[in-house]
Amino acid sequence: MPIELQEQVQAMVTETKQRSGWPARRTLRRLGICPSSYYRWGKEERWTKPPSEPVRPVQAYEALKEEKQAVCDYALKHAEIRHRELAWRMVDEDVAYLSPSTVYRTLKERNLVCPWRRREKRTRDEEERASRADERWATDLMYIQVSGRTYYLVTFLDEYSRYIVHHELVSNMEGVTVSLVAQAAIEQLVGSRGAQDDQRMPDIRSDNGSCYISRDFRGVLDEYGMSHQRITPHCPEENGLIERSNRTIREALEAENLREVEQAGKVLGRIINWYNHERLHRALGYLRPADYYRGDPQQLHEARRLKLSQARHRRKEKNLQLRQLTLPLPSQEIVS
Repeated sequence: MPIELQEQVQAMVTETKQRSGWPARRTLRRLGICPSSYYRWGKEERWTKPPSEPVRPVQAYEALKEEKQAVCDYALKHAEIRHRELAWRMVDEDVAYLSPSTVYRTLKERNLVCPWRRREKRTRDEEERASRADERWATDLMYIQVSGRTYYLVTFLDEYSRYIVHHELVSNMEGVTVSLVAQAAIEQLVGSRGAQDDQRMPDIRSDNGSCYISRDFRGVLDEYGMSHQRITPHCPEENGLIERSNRTIREALEAENLREVEQAGKVLGRIINWYNHERLHRALGYLRPADYYRGDPQQLHEARRLKLSQARHRRKEKNLQLRQLTLPLPSQEIVS
């Protein structure tokens, strides 16, 4: 049979199936064409046609088109946020429930992210890490210019949660001044615990600055029974947690114009509040320091895992076009 006639028969069978729902064999029987010949034409046509792009199999858990669009829209509104933090912010804000790797691939397809190179990760020894809140505090001073005059930001940071528990902007770095800031931080902790709480006081880690090796500072720590760990001279990486928080605060200060001390104090308070309660911290699994300091991080991680699991289940049903929907089993799903 000529090829033109074969194509007409194939078009007629397809149109009849769409309009009346007849199976191909019923139409062929009415046309007086042997089904084996009809299906042979299809095989011959596939062999004679030039090779085309391979048909991509349906991926059950592939991100939906509307999810990819939501990721791109959110990324364009928050261009300063990297893809990992972006992914967890979208989960928390119920924008899209996708893993960081899927968000990265989606943004890369739209040329919205630059490829990155994996660097060797330096981690602290397990025995050096704090295992609970208020086990160890790190403290340091940071120079700040206000109207051409130098002031000093004294901060105390909880190493377990990266939460800045206390900060003050002072005019000098003398031992008496820094010891008063330390006393205010300790009294704030004692007041929050209550009179009946007999938990151990945190250890203090600092560098070897003159204010930290002063008799006044030592006296405040002895009054509350707190130990003092001083890092090795000229090795600031041993106090790297608070050094990194200082860098984050300094980067946030670059956009500010500090004109007077009172205004500078308000700006620092706003930045540190953002650092503690809004900024997602990479070392904390992209949770906020406040979530670790006085919250339940395990519960928050589990809530995220549940959202991803349920979204993955719905994505599978939609991609496979299942007519009979099934109930999700979050406890048995594994989020990829």
